[in-house]
Amino acid sequence: MNDRYPLARVRVTHPQAPEVGGTLELFSDTDPARPVAPGKEITFTLSVAPTGGAYRTYGYLLDDFLGSTATMVRHQGMSHLTNGRYAAYAGGAEPRTLTCLIRVNDDAQEGAVLLPRVVVGLMPEQGDKLISSTAVSDVGFRVRRHWLPGQHIALRPGGRAVLPAGHTPEPGLRFMGVGLARHGMLTCMSDGTVTYQADHAHLGYDRFELAFEDERGHRVWSEVTVYIGDFGVSPGALPTYG
Repeated sequence: MNDRYPLARVRVTHPQAPEVGGTLELFSDTDPARPVAPGKEITFTLSVAPTGGAYRTYGYLLDDFLGSTATMVRHQGMSHLTNGRYAAYAGGAEPRTLTCLIRVNDDAQEGAVLLPRVVVGLMPEQGDKLISSTAVSDVGFRVRRHWLPGQHIALRPGGRAVLPAGHTPEPGLRFMGVGLARHGMLTCMSDGTVTYQADHAHLGYDRFELAFEDERGHRVWSEVTVYIGDFGVSPGALPTYG
């Protein structure tokens, strides 16, 4: 696959010579709009593009975004500096592109965020002091062991909905229980049947969560949205009460 998803872009220019500058772009082969599971490997592509002919243009990926959530597996062509940066550079006017590989740790915390930060810098002439941008972060990844789509229920005021026993949104998950609703009553039977009874006086939206557990004991939640009102009226046209 040749998919490249943009994660961050940063630019720097020489304060006395604005025609001299550099741009760093960071891409991934994994869509950041989707959650990543423990064990997932993500390839980052770091592209350094000089303009104006500085001696060197440096690109940095800061390592603090990894924390205890992920591990750098490979960073061929990039140096890991003592100040916590993975560094690469392009010389003269020639752009340079490198890749590195990270892996989400098996014990990564559910809901943890991987938000990479990048910096670009110029060395106008050999031996000059580096002119750097600020650290920039834009798009990252959220760790989820299972991605469970939400569910939607539409009821008339005072209506009732039943989720049958054994309902699991994904194979390998076991139903554990149910959260609280603000405008209705939830009943959970011993066989796993869940009943939602809407308040007669409520119109608008309500919601509650279902809890599941995988074979390793990790808890996963799925949200159920309830709309209570006249089926002939668009839910989006009515206010949410409370």
